[in-house]
Parts: sequence; C-alpha cells; structure tokens
Amino acid sequence: MKNKMFHLALYFDEKTNQKFSFLNKKVEKELHQNYLENHHIPFHLTIATYKEIEEKKFIEQANQLFEKESSQELYFVSLGCFQKSTLYLLPVYNEFLNQLILKIYQTFDEYVSISQKNRYLPYHFVPHVSISRKLNEQQTSQAFKILNHYFEPFYGKVIQVALVKTNPYQEIKIWNL
Repeated sequence: MKNKMFHLALYFDEKTNQKFSFLNKKVEKELHQNYLENHHIPFHLTIATYKEIEEKKFIEQANQLFEKESSQELYFVSLGCFQKSTLYLLPVYNEFLNQLILKIYQTFDEYVSISQKNRYLPYHFVPHVSISRKLNEQQTSQAFKILNHYFEPFYGKVIQVALVKTNPYQEIKIWNL
C-alpha cells in the first residue's frame, strides 16, 4: 500500500491551467505518457506536506488562516527537474509565497515530521508546478527538450488553496482566495 500524505496546494485560474495543460499535452503527444491526467491530479503548487493530521482541527485552523489571504499572481520563469523523473515550472519565489509558507509552518507546526525530507519547510521551499512525472531518464531528456522549445515565461494567478490526500489524489477542502 502506498503512503497516504496530506498536502496543502495552490490551485490556479483557468487561463493559467490552460498554459500548464498546453505544455503537458506537448509532452504527452511525443511520449504517450501523462501521469498527472491518468491519476486525476490537477495542476497545483504544493506548499506543505504532512504524514498525519487531525482533519477537523486542521480545517478549523486553515479556515482562519486562509480567510485573510487573497488571490495572487506568480511569475513562472524557468523549467526544472527533480530526481530525473519530474519536470516542473518554477515561479519566482516572491513575498506572497514566503509569507504564506511562514504562516502555514507556524499554524501547523505540530504536524511537521522532522524525519521528512521536506522541501516545503521555510527556507527549504522549492516552489514548482509539475508538468510531467514518472518519466525514465530518456523520457525526461526528451520532455525537457519539448518543454524548452514551447515554454515562455508567463504570469499565473493563484485563486484557491486545497487540502488534499494522496494515493489516490483526493480533495478534502478547498478555500477560495
């Protein structure tokens, strides 16, 4: 059985999702592989991960935290790769993301596991939106060439925060910003 995790993720407006989808489909057309679509995972930017949470308490705290947040724009400027199998778009790490990560960490610090190799902790955060996942090394190289050809920097608008459970991907609660 796969490990279930809980994530807080940023969701985007339709125009931004169309840009992600365009790039994702270009890779799918060449490689005949679309892990995100096959597993019903929407384009998102994960901002926190937890092994376990107390859902009711977590949602109450999140309600208070996210009611004060508003939609924001991110500037996607680069392509990146994790572990030779995940290609992503990288936004500029701005004040909105920095403050949001700090607030989330302070609000939900009781759920953070020290044993986690957590790239979502303050000052370790690597903001990214996966475009293609679970590629082998050759596919990753091909996909990078495809994305590099079609990618141009763009602004994307964050409009929601979602609490999700993984394996399989399942939305628990969504907050509009």
